Amino acid sequence: MSVTIGDIANKVACGGADAANLGKRGCLSLFGTPTNLLAVEKGTVIPSTTQFNLAYLTPQIQKGVIIPIMGASSFEDTSAEDAYSTNSSGIKRLNLKGLPEYKLMFEEGHEFYKQLANLQGYKNFDFIIGDDEGNWMLATNSAGNYQGFQAGHITPELTKRKVKGGDAESKSLLVQFLDRQQFDKNYAILHQDELTFTPSDVPAVNGVVLTYDAIPSAGNTINVTALLASDVSTPVVGLAVANFLLGIGSASETPASLVETTGGKYALTTTTAIQSADVVTTDLWAATLNVDVTDVSGVLFRSALISEVAS
Repeated sequence: MSVTIGDIANKVACGGADAANLGKRGCLSLFGTPTNLLAVEKGTVIPSTTQFNLAYLTPQIQKGVIIPIMGASSFEDTSAEDAYSTNSSGIKRLNLKGLPEYKLMFEEGHEFYKQLANLQGYKNFDFIIGDDEGNWMLATNSAGNYQGFQAGHITPELTKRKVKGGDAESKSLLVQFLDRQQFDKNYAILHQDELTFTPSDVPAVNGVVLTYDAIPSAGNTINVTALLASDVSTPVVGLAVANFLLGIGSASETPASLVETTGGKYALTTTTAIQSADVVTTDLWAATLNVDVTDVSGVLFRSALISEVAS
């Protein structure tokens, strides 16, 4: 339908002009307590033809388009109340619609808290909201597609320390949403019964600390150890040649072969011979997506690149 300015000029939608289908037949569509968030790259649109499953989510997480923030211990609705004014005749009128604001509290380790702090910002993410029953809520747009709810301030609050005999140590994430209409009517719910995964299946990215067991030397072997960043002691096992990216001088390659000598320790064989004074770098990598988050049997890992000058 083509609508000109002349068609709509001076027309006002008077509240009661819109019909409301308030019948109660059929099954109720309900949403539970928010405990999971998917931080989505601002402005990302999900076409209505998308299959919302792990095959879609996992590559988006690897590429950094989606950041899962899963498993909050508690939820608090800190949304602002609607504001009214009352005239001298006692008639009340709506002045300002309050904006939604959610606080999710997490009881996790300090590596999680440090990473949560990286999300602080203003209008830097949209959010898909998940509840404790495995349902997901998305915003809808005029084209019939889907997106995250538009967020304003995103504030990881100060970590609360444990008090003897009191609550456990925790850190909360506070998010204010900017578009009230998205919460009032421009949204859709994906119910768990219609999905092929549960929130516990959604892979978050695990940090990895790589270290050289010895400074690389001339030849074709690099020895590295991979440990989880959360405790720097749990070995990362099961890595394959496709999970590594090596830099040798000006060459960049995946290892020719790999042997996991013990849990988390890897002997990497290079195609390019290492020469003395070559800069040798090692990183985890996903070549198919050309990103630094690699997938090992459905578990995602990311490391910081390490570098040494060969002896």
